[in-house]
Amino acid sequence: MCMRCVKIAVFSIIISFFSSVFADVFPVPEYGYVIDFPEGFSLEDGSEDLSMLLFKHTILPVQVLVKVWQADSYSSAEAALQGTFAKLGGSGEVASLVWRNRNCAVSKMTLQNVALKSQCTGWSCVIPLAEKKGWLTLLSYAPTEVAYDCEQFLLSVLDAVMTDRGSYRDCGIITTYAYPSGPKKDLTLTIAGKKIKTQIGLDDDTASQFVIDREWAVFTLFANTKYAIEAWERFYRMIARDSMGRTKKIAFDIQNALFADAQKKDAAQPLAVIAQELLSWTQYFKYERASETADKADFASIPSVLAGGSSDCDSRSMLIALLLRHMGVDACIFISAEYSHAMLGVAFPEKQGQTIHVDGVDYLVGETTAKNLTLGMMDASMQDRDKWYPVMFYE
Repeated sequence: MCMRCVKIAVFSIIISFFSSVFADVFPVPEYGYVIDFPEGFSLEDGSEDLSMLLFKHTILPVQVLVKVWQADSYSSAEAALQGTFAKLGGSGEVASLVWRNRNCAVSKMTLQNVALKSQCTGWSCVIPLAEKKGWLTLLSYAPTEVAYDCEQFLLSVLDAVMTDRGSYRDCGIITTYAYPSGPKKDLTLTIAGKKIKTQIGLDDDTASQFVIDREWAVFTLFANTKYAIEAWERFYRMIARDSMGRTKKIAFDIQNALFADAQKKDAAQPLAVIAQELLSWTQYFKYERASETADKADFASIPSVLAGGSSDCDSRSMLIALLLRHMGVDACIFISAEYSHAMLGVAFPEKQGQTIHVDGVDYLVGETTAKNLTLGMMDASMQDRDKWYPVMFYE
């Protein structure tokens, strides 16, 4: 198959899956994986069976090689990564980890890039695919002389791979490698007059901040380019995915504590009652911008907000959206550069109020920084829908 045909085949897959919502998400259903690339990659080469794909960035000197080795080619993820290095003239110390209940491998590596005629440095990982579809191998690299400056970008690529539905709502492989799941600490939340006992990871705040700082570094690369809006949306999407895994138990405990009373108030839509209670809860959080400098993200981590730290409109909106998504509610956030603001969006078709329409769905807006406002209320000075961008999360 010619390269043009391979591109057509791959991009047809993309169009049929996520392209209407996410700009640079590359799903390959033949092997059951998805990569939410940073903006600006193009497909440079590929095999007819899509077991090998080579991507090149249009701005940065970065390439990503994706290779699926047959399941019987190697006995372990570590062996698959070492075997890949041997074939490419690469080297690196291989570390093992468990991600998504699978034995995986990661490595910081160097290799000779024949096309670029130079030594490259980067990061790589191997993940065993479900149903013995093979060893998914990703290598993200740049010329050694600039690799340090690109490292956050290279790590973000690997952390953006998803290999099953559960991984759409869990920490990425690189974050898991850097911050393995550890002990929990007790947490008490007071919502709608109820004290709710739950737990959160002892290191969740630090791990979440690791993701925020990395993804902010990636976003700033595109802040003044044509990719700015898409990169901004991906920034939030990557944080949301990481935070979903950290808030699963918390959402369960909240729903368990509030559902019975909510059902008494609205038997038809008790989750709408809980959504309003969550909105009212966050409206009384301590307000503070996370950062006032360009080199730091103006976003408070979800674990720190839950632990009582200060927060802003986007972290509050995301917190509610993630909790509601765990409860089965279609929720998102809306962001606006013009208004320097963010809002919650929830889909409750029977409820009246101000909405923003996205892909056939009307999302009722929620204002988290003004007290005593209900779902569907929106500042009159911020009602130009063209100035709001939706951040949709993985299904």
